Amino acid sequence: MLRRWQWRLRGFLHFSTATAWVVAVSVCIHLFFIAAGRVEFVYGHSYALALSNCFALHWPLLAQGFVWQPVTYLFLHAGWLHLVLNMWACFIFGAALEQNYGKRFFIKVFFLGGICGAAGWLAYIALLPHLSFMTSLTGWIPENIASFLHAGSALNGSLDSSVCIGASGGVFALMGAYFAIYPQRELYVLLFMVIPLRLKARTLLWIILAFTLFDWFFIQSPIANSAHFFGGALGYYLGWRILRNA
Repeated sequence: MLRRWQWRLRGFLHFSTATAWVVAVSVCIHLFFIAAGRVEFVYGHSYALALSNCFALHWPLLAQGFVWQPVTYLFLHAGWLHLVLNMWACFIFGAALEQNYGKRFFIKVFFLGGICGAAGWLAYIALLPHLSFMTSLTGWIPENIASFLHAGSALNGSLDSSVCIGASGGVFALMGAYFAIYPQRELYVLLFMVIPLRLKARTLLWIILAFTLFDWFFIQSPIANSAHFFGGALGYYLGWRILRNA
């Protein structure tokens, strides 16, 4: 069994080099930030905080010329769970796309999706003060549950204070492209990380879209659903276009 898994890992690294690099770089950067978080910079703040402000998606610095942020924010993560979920999805969906359509297509989808997700997130945060109806959409949640879900916390963001990190924009783009190209392919998923289900990719797409929109509007948790949505939408378009031209 060990030999079989060794061959599978070698096959993945051989045919999915771009996917492997994204995963490896993301893990290494996360470890680096953990170490930097233990080193004091100035005024009691760590080096990790200073670097995060420079490389995360943060409009005040982006407007000052930190133009790399719409790319570099993809490689920063809030914790191990955030990192593992993103890298697992990147491994599952990205490797399949890279093996069938090449590393250039993978890189195009991942980074363009991430940039599109960044633009969508910034646009939404800029519009948020003008979307007064959003404040009334979470009123159905009981107070104790709302506290547990951090419901409504997304409404506290502004362009001056909000920061976005995580590979989700690029990962959702990979998922969108996968769903567009392989809508009938069956997938095994764990619903709520517990219930095993076998679903067609198209069905999983609708479930993810429903959860994303529900959380975005009716829970409004700190999750950057706007980045997920716009990144996924671009990925779906890129997948639909390559399928159309095949």
